[in-house]
Amino acid sequence: MNGPLPSPADSSGAGVRTLLFDADGPDRHVPLAELQLSHLSQRTLAWVDVRPSEIARIDDVLAQLQAPALPLADLLEPRSSPLLSQDEWFAARAIAPRLGDDGVTCHGEPWLLVVGPNIVLTVHRGELAFLDELYGNDDPLSHVGMLDADSFAAALLDRMLTAFFDAIDGFEKHLDALEVRILEPRVRAAYLRDLRVLRRSVSILRRLLSAQRSLFDALARPDFRPEQDEAVARRFLAVSVRYERVVDSVENARDLVVGTFELLATRLSQRTNESMRVLTFYTVLIGSLAVVAGVLGMNFKAPLFAAGASGFWSVVAGMVVVVLVAMWVGHRKGWLKSG
Repeated sequence: MNGPLPSPADSSGAGVRTLLFDADGPDRHVPLAELQLSHLSQRTLAWVDVRPSEIARIDDVLAQLQAPALPLADLLEPRSSPLLSQDEWFAARAIAPRLGDDGVTCHGEPWLLVVGPNIVLTVHRGELAFLDELYGNDDPLSHVGMLDADSFAAALLDRMLTAFFDAIDGFEKHLDALEVRILEPRVRAAYLRDLRVLRRSVSILRRLLSAQRSLFDALARPDFRPEQDEAVARRFLAVSVRYERVVDSVENARDLVVGTFELLATRLSQRTNESMRVLTFYTVLIGSLAVVAGVLGMNFKAPLFAAGASGFWSVVAGMVVVVLVAMWVGHRKGWLKSG
């Protein structure tokens, strides 16, 4: 029967979450101190997640897991190698995307993936939604325990790539909404600010992915974990291939930004042309009236100039009629519409 996973009896180690996957029984949360490594088998898998509040205890956690003294603190540094291996263990540094409250701005959140016999350890300084989602799994009979540690590590990396896809989907949603606003009758130059934010966001996503190329390239090489069977190698290769798909999606998102900018530039140019057309219409109209007034102001004798006040008002009425007719024609022809 499916249902929520039972919570650990105490919360003293709330910053260190331990989830024990059992292929022959229900998955369960256990305190790290109660995790018995000698009882782990090929049908069980332990996942230990070190959250920000307990990251200072990482050495104690490694000792508890009987892991070699991997320099995890150095591994978190951006300039260090993203992949380390020792004995049956390996550690990798990945960078997950974290979106801001607006759903557009983002930044990278480094996290460590440490893999040993039947044990997977994750370490991160910030909250990672895709790990929280997995930890909150409500299916105690998931049979994840049938996986080996390497396959589960590949699954975690794949979930991180899904987070990138989700970020790209949110980016494209905001970009589509911006394009709809750009196509409205009144286009605004202020949309450039929104476009600049989106452009910066996709650039950050691209840099986050580029920083991890050496890691995902290593996963696809035959000398990575050569002691594991071919099935594990295929899983890591699939993750590497999916990474390339994410990179292609980000590149496509950059092209979409360029296309949206061209659309905005076209609409702004169209608005300028419409404004110039209206200005030209009024300039020609006023110039025509000036020509009439100039002709009537010529210094020669004609019967028209002897008409007095009635002649003056007749000319003014004629000019008004000309203006009204010109405005009516301009409206019918669409010359007076401006964005």
